[in-house]
Amino acid sequence: MRENGYAVVEDVLPHETVDALLGEMTPWIDATPFGPDAFAGQRTKRTGSLVARSATARELIVHPLIKGIAGEVLASSTAFQLSQTQLISAHPGSVAQKPHKDELVWDFFPFAADHHVMCQFFWALTDFTEENGATRVAPGSDKIDPSEITEEDTIPVVMRKGSVFVFNGKVVHGGGTNRSDQVRQGLITSYCSGWVRQEENQYLVAPPDVARTFPEEVLRMIGYQQGCFAMGYAGDIEEPMDVLFGRTTTPIVPSEATRGAANERARQWSQDVAQRTV
Repeated sequence: MRENGYAVVEDVLPHETVDALLGEMTPWIDATPFGPDAFAGQRTKRTGSLVARSATARELIVHPLIKGIAGEVLASSTAFQLSQTQLISAHPGSVAQKPHKDELVWDFFPFAADHHVMCQFFWALTDFTEENGATRVAPGSDKIDPSEITEEDTIPVVMRKGSVFVFNGKVVHGGGTNRSDQVRQGLITSYCSGWVRQEENQYLVAPPDVARTFPEEVLRMIGYQQGCFAMGYAGDIEEPMDVLFGRTTTPIVPSEATRGAANERARQWSQDVAQRTV
C-alpha cells in the first residue's frame, strides 16, 4: 500500500460467504438499470444500499481486515466511516472506464499528496481476469494527474473470487473491458475520514427506525458517531448514538473529545482550553 497505493489480498472470504451475499442481493441486482453513460457503464449495473439490503454486507463492512487497513491509511483523521457500498455487475461488452482517482468525488478538492481521506476495498464476487474486465490500476500513481495516464500505463487486477483489491483514493484506476461471455461482479466498500461527507447517503439507506436494528459497531461505521471533536453531533451537542437510542447523556465537551484527536494541533487546542477553564 505504501509503495504502490494498492494491494491485493487473496482468498479473504470463503465462497460460501460470497454466495450468501449474492443470494441476498440478487433481487436488487436484477432490478438495477444499466448505467446512463460510458463512465458508469452502459453495460454495467451499480447496485447500492447494501447496509440495509444484506446482512452479510453488514458483517463485511466491519471485517477486521478492513478496520485494520483503513485505520492505518486514514490515521491522520480522528475517526473514519463507511462512505459507499456498491455492487458492480459488469456485463459482457462493458467498456473500459476513463482512468481516474476516486477522491476527486469531493468536488475535485486538491488534498495534499501525503494526506489520505479515502481507503477502498473491491471484493471479488467472481474471478477477476483480464478477459472479463478486471479493474486496471497504475502502480505508484498517487502523485500523477489522471490525464497523464493511458491504458498502457495500467495493469489488470487479476484475483480469485473471495479476494480483495485495496487501494487509496489517490490511485489512478478504472474498470476494464469485459470481452468474455460472463458477468464480472465485485463489491466496493469505501471508507472516508469522519469529517468529510459520505459518498452514499447512509442516513437514507439506514434511517433511525432501520438503524436501531443494527449492532452498534455497524452504526458507528456507517456514520452514527462523532467524526472528530465537534463533527456529527446531534440534539443538544450530544453523541448521535445516545440520541438514536434515547439514552440519557451528558453534552459533549469539545476539549475532552479533542484529547483523542489524530491532529496534534487539535490536541494542543484542547490543552489550551482546559488550562483557561481552570
